[in-house]
Amino acid sequence: MSDPLVSIVVPIYKVEKYLERCLDSIISQIYRPIEVILVNDGSPDGCGEIIRRYELEWPFIKSIWQENRGLSAARNAGIAVATGKYLAMIDSDDYVEPDFLSDLVCIAEKKNADVAVCNFFFDFQNGFKIPFPLMTLQKNMSGEEAAKNSLKLLNLPAFVWNKLYRLDLFTKNGILFPPIYYEDVASISKILIRARKVAITQKPYYHYCLRRTSITGNFGIKNIEDYLKAAEIVQHFIWDERLWDSWQKPYQQFLRTVKIQLYLEISLQKNSIPINKRHRMIRYVNQQISALSRPPIKEQLVQIK
Repeated sequence: MSDPLVSIVVPIYKVEKYLERCLDSIISQIYRPIEVILVNDGSPDGCGEIIRRYELEWPFIKSIWQENRGLSAARNAGIAVATGKYLAMIDSDDYVEPDFLSDLVCIAEKKNADVAVCNFFFDFQNGFKIPFPLMTLQKNMSGEEAAKNSLKLLNLPAFVWNKLYRLDLFTKNGILFPPIYYEDVASISKILIRARKVAITQKPYYHYCLRRTSITGNFGIKNIEDYLKAAEIVQHFIWDERLWDSWQKPYQQFLRTVKIQLYLEISLQKNSIPINKRHRMIRYVNQQISALSRPPIKEQLVQIK
């Protein structure tokens, strides 16, 4: 029996400095067969030249070129043309260990899992690396259990890139990433709940590289509004799936995490945001988190004044 094809989607925008490192780590995967879909999201730097060079050299690499529409649209475009049994999503400023795919495919196939999850490293700009403190000791979960646990930051973090998915979780269910920051927070529970089984390994294979020019590195009002919008999407998902009562504890814990993270980010903006505006932002976060803790109503969120 031949090994299943794995599709790898790489959204690309303003990452000229990091792109070759990412692509080299993908080419170095010991697993085959793969198809690599590079989505040039209107990058204005030298990324296009790098994409063309790699595409000419490696026959399993193909590219999509589009006007800048954001990370979510780039991921959606790549998924739309993917043909593999499995799907991996790797951000273009990150990189992966050579056995990232081989081990996750092995886990998924051996355990008949629709999603395989691995741990990951935080890579700091000074070269220091630390593994994420993944708290769950479980090696297998049902899809609903995994979706529920994705609301807990340390149990099964709501990131899309440290996971291998059956592609049909997206295609058969019409799942698209919303056009906001924190699109993975908004989407991961919707994906996981449709899996029959989710397999987990504590071993870190993915390197999440922290840099100040990333989405989370440039913090502003859009970050606040989009993070709260992602939380609202989760709120509606839980309500629509009739999980409101049974998921109350992890959902409220999720909202507390959102609030704490936003508080910290706002407090750190001493040099870029005046103190009176930071106070208004904190009041806004309090009001919206309070609203999100209750069952959803139409047009729940308002913009920051």
